[in-house]
Amino acid sequence: MPRNGSGTFNRIYNWATDAGNGIDIEPSRMDGEFDGLATGLSNSIAKDGQTTITANIPFNSKKITTLANGSARTDSIALGQVQDGTYRTLGTLGGSADTYTATPSPAITAYATGSEFNLKVNADNTGASTLNVSAVAAKNIKKYDGAGSKIDLEAGDLQQDQYYKVIYDGTDFVLIGKNPATTSTTGTTLLPDQITISNGTDLDHDIDFTAGNFNFDDGSGQAVATALTKQIDASWVAGDNAGGLDTGSVAADTFYYCYSIYNPTTQTSDAIFTTTYNSPTLPSGYTKKKYQGAIFTDGSSNIRVFRKTKNLFKLDSQIIDHLLSPTSTVYASYVMSVPKIDNILGVFESEFSYTGSGVVTLNCRARPTGSSAFGSYVLGGAVSGFTGRRIPFYEITNNSGQIDVVWDFTAPNGLFGLITNGWIDNNL
Repeated sequence: MPRNGSGTFNRIYNWATDAGNGIDIEPSRMDGEFDGLATGLSNSIAKDGQTTITANIPFNSKKITTLANGSARTDSIALGQVQDGTYRTLGTLGGSADTYTATPSPAITAYATGSEFNLKVNADNTGASTLNVSAVAAKNIKKYDGAGSKIDLEAGDLQQDQYYKVIYDGTDFVLIGKNPATTSTTGTTLLPDQITISNGTDLDHDIDFTAGNFNFDDGSGQAVATALTKQIDASWVAGDNAGGLDTGSVAADTFYYCYSIYNPTTQTSDAIFTTTYNSPTLPSGYTKKKYQGAIFTDGSSNIRVFRKTKNLFKLDSQIIDHLLSPTSTVYASYVMSVPKIDNILGVFESEFSYTGSGVVTLNCRARPTGSSAFGSYVLGGAVSGFTGRRIPFYEITNNSGQIDVVWDFTAPNGLFGLITNGWIDNNL
């Protein structure tokens, strides 16, 4: 054999040695020598590409230099292609929104678990979407939710002219590095776009919920909500311009707590009203919620008109909660028309008609009883016979809507009122 198994070419004969030994050049010896040369050359690699490699070639830590970029699936790949990621790029997708296609070059012939692709989206998606690469098969594009489960895409997860990465997991293409809407753990990738509430077209019975994002109050994720109008005088029904009350029927002079709610199975957001703060009776399948504020009905069970700015709720019509003639300088508790939950700062006024003389002072202290004075407000100076005076004040209430108030004056002879203008809800 002309090669010894380690690549060294060995000659069969040595002509000088043969001549010294008196051996003539014979056809058989010449044929044997040249047959060995022919075998050796045949086992070498022809630089013009004629040779077909029949075994692995150990390169002994050496490089193949000036290698051209591969252009077919069976080609070798150059380092530059790895750096540029061209072999993993699908380019701008084809197809239409939600049904995307890709025609990479070279084309793939099958999906392989772990294959990843970079792509540029040609149209915003409107919901659950698929991707078909090289016409192999349309596969769902999924994403992970906050609990690590795969779910369908939601509207707007893919934006036109933006780049994304997907990995095929053996079943679906999984969107990597983007956890929008319901998929993100609270605060990780999606900042809340606050949902706000306001009186609807039917001021007496409807509440408008704006579109936006909301964090689930259990910290498990987020969802996107569309704009909805819900009716407080009808039982809850899914969708826009539909009933929103969780149980029973709407009552007079009652606070209702508004929630955005979410169904993880159907990936649907909605809204609901309840009289039980933090414990609404949720419809079947809706397991996630977020408090959005409180509304108050009047004596006819109609929604009182209000204006909301961030967490300030301002009533269009004041509510005179108490009209009394105090005879003592001892603190007393008064229930005000504010949500009956913690973390409420009432926006109040005190009005009085006073026929005595001297300074009148309103002293307030935050609940519970026994806490130090929160504020002291002078209602009138050292004169007699002043009427119709008002002074605004703010007070923290407890979860029964109570404040502690005392009027400090001499020779009491007057009528004093406590009025609610609105509240600041620090639960939002």
